[in-house]
Order: sequence, then C-alpha cells, then structure tokens
Amino acid sequence: MDSAQKKSYPAPRPLKKVRPNIFTYQGKEGRDQFMVRLKYNEKTIRKWGFPNITKAQAWRKRRQAAIEEGRLFPEEIQKQEAQAKIQRVTFGVYAGIWMNDCRARGLKHTTLMRYQGMLDAHLLPAFQKDALIEINRIRVRELVADLNEQGLKPKTIKNVLGGLSALFAQAIEDEIVDHNPASRPSKLIKVPKRAEHVQVFTHEEEIHLLETAHTEPFRHYYPFILCLFRTGLREGEGVALMPEDLELNERYVQVRRNFTAGQMSDTPKNGKQRTVDLSPDLTQALKNHLVIREAEGVLSNTQKPQWLFTTPQGGIIRSNNFRDRVWKPLLKAAGLRYRWVHATRHTFATRMIMDGANLVYVQEQLGHSSIQITVDTYTHWINLAKRTHTLEVDRLIKAPPENEGVTVGVTKTQEET
Repeated sequence: MDSAQKKSYPAPRPLKKVRPNIFTYQGKEGRDQFMVRLKYNEKTIRKWGFPNITKAQAWRKRRQAAIEEGRLFPEEIQKQEAQAKIQRVTFGVYAGIWMNDCRARGLKHTTLMRYQGMLDAHLLPAFQKDALIEINRIRVRELVADLNEQGLKPKTIKNVLGGLSALFAQAIEDEIVDHNPASRPSKLIKVPKRAEHVQVFTHEEEIHLLETAHTEPFRHYYPFILCLFRTGLREGEGVALMPEDLELNERYVQVRRNFTAGQMSDTPKNGKQRTVDLSPDLTQALKNHLVIREAEGVLSNTQKPQWLFTTPQGGIIRSNNFRDRVWKPLLKAAGLRYRWVHATRHTFATRMIMDGANLVYVQEQLGHSSIQITVDTYTHWINLAKRTHTLEVDRLIKAPPENEGVTVGVTKTQEET
C-alpha cells in the first residue's frame, strides 16, 4: 500500500456517500476529502485522503480494472518481484557482496585473506550455485561431513563454519534470509582443547638456542629472538616495533602495530594496544642493541632504520625469509627439532604459568582478548602448575601464627556447656 493508505487518521466525521464506493468526509483542516472503498481478495480496501472526487474516481477506476484483469496492486507486484529477486540471489553472488562489505568495514588484511581462502577452498565449491535462502542446517552438516572426509582438522572446520556464519549474519541484516544455518559452530563439530598440542621449548633448550643465536651468522637477530622469548610477542608484533615504543628506564614496551602477510596493521591482532613488561636481561640487550646500531649508522653514514629490529640490510623482517634463512638454520645449528617461531610465545606463557604468575597478568602480556583463551590454550600447564605447587589445603595442618588456643565466636556459657 502507498503512504496515503498507511496513514493513521483520527475517527473521521460521518462519511457521506457521493458515488458508489466513494465517500466524502471532513479532513483535519476542515476541508472535504474523499475515501475510496473496493473489494480485493475478500478484503475491504480503503484509500483515504483524495483532495477531490475526480482523483478518487480515477484511482478507483485504475485499481478496479487491475483487479478485473487479475493483476495485483503495484505495491504487491513490487513486493513479489523483490522476493523473487531475493530467491535468485545465489551463494556465489552474495559471497562477492559480503567480501566487498568486509573490505569496506576495514577488516584486517589477514582476516580478508582467511575469509577469501575459506570461500575458494571450501564454501564456493559446496554452495556456489545454490540460492542463499535454500541453504539450511542439513546442508551445513553435509559440508562438515565432507570436510571431515577430506581430512581437515576440527579447528580448521570450525574456522570455515565461523566464516560461513559471518556471511549469513550479514545476509540477515540485508533481509535476504531470516536465519543463520551456520550459527553455533561448536554444536556442529567438537574441537578438542589446544593445550596439549602447544609446542614449547624446555628451559634448557631455550638457553641453548639463545646461546647459539649469539654466535655468527645469527648474531644480528639475537635481540629480536630474545625479545620474542622474553615478552611472548607475536612475531609480527615484534617485527613492527619501533625504537620510540620502548621505555627502557621503566622497563616496558608499547605494542601498537602488527606486520603479517606483507601488510602493516596499526593495531595488534586483537585490535587493542597493550603494554608489555621487559625482563632485566632483555632491557640490557635492547640498550646494547640501540647503542651498536647508532654507532654503525655513524660509521656508515646511513639513516637510522625505522624499525627496532631489521634485516642486516636495514629492511623490515619478513616472516617467510626469517623462517627459512634464520630460524630453521638456527634450530639445526643448535641441534634442536623444528618448532615454528610462535613456539617462543608459548614458551613464554608456559614458563610464566609454571612459575606461578597470575593468569590475568599472563593474559594481558600476551594480548589475549579474554582470559578464557588463555585458560583454554594453556590448560595442561595450569593443571601441572597446580600439582607442583603447595596445595592450599596444606594450610590446615599449620598452627595459627597468632591467638593460638583462643576460641573465636564461642561465649563462656557455651564453653562451660
């Protein structure tokens, strides 16, 4: 119905019939206005607000002719056409719309790459030509079964479902669908705890690795590697540090950026800047690093690098090059089995937990968005730390330090009784 029909009028003055199914009444400003009445689909349709009888008759004549010819009202035709258009929107078409919207919202480069990878590898092959409104929970379960048969890990499948759920959430906002068949991914697949799969270095391995990193040809990268072990920074966060982020007298660093997949982001992974404390040995190593770099710059008459840690040529450290040209050879030289660079972060976290650090402090240092992520990731070490420390119930066998023998909360009469 058009706007005139949708308006809510006060109870009109008594209607006066002036033509078959055309009535006049007094409007708000005391002017005569006209109302048209006709039958459509066993319902009475009333159209108010015509300024004169000529327009009222013309409107009724057009609509009555449309009814007699079996045609719908234009508003309903538009509604049906819009619904038919929605029904024709395929998953493949909407996936492109969704990705453009993700870019417009400024999602991180790595998130966009992950979403596009999921679409190309798993979602488009499964749903590309299907109408979006026809994809239901059963189809999503079939997708999960197919991904399981392909040998994908539960965590990977859950990530795929998370992307699918995000797409449908946007489709609900766009009023294309009214439900999300991929909501609550954990109900569709059980993901095991990650804790036991976290790779770490033992304390002895860490010491030996750092000693090896202090020798040629790895010496240039020693401050960077030590920083990863002592702060738990993500590799990209360490790469993106600038000298001005340091506060060495107060022993902390401001983590403001992240460099990953060849892109510099102006925030860390979780979107929030944070302050990370520096250990004494790292603080001293960073002071030495800055002094040496200053001296080298003077001798070579070159401009100071923008980044705190760089390649020997002064460029930004790129993950693949560092892994293949530095990290792998370093582990081999140290006689240690391969673990990815991210193991330095897990080593930091597990050592803090085993030494009794407060979990909230560990979470803040790592930059986890919630304490639950910290607990889920390091459950194994949290439980191990509890078993290796004195149990709280052991306090019960110790004599109280003061007021020994004093009965608290019992009156003399009660004692005598």
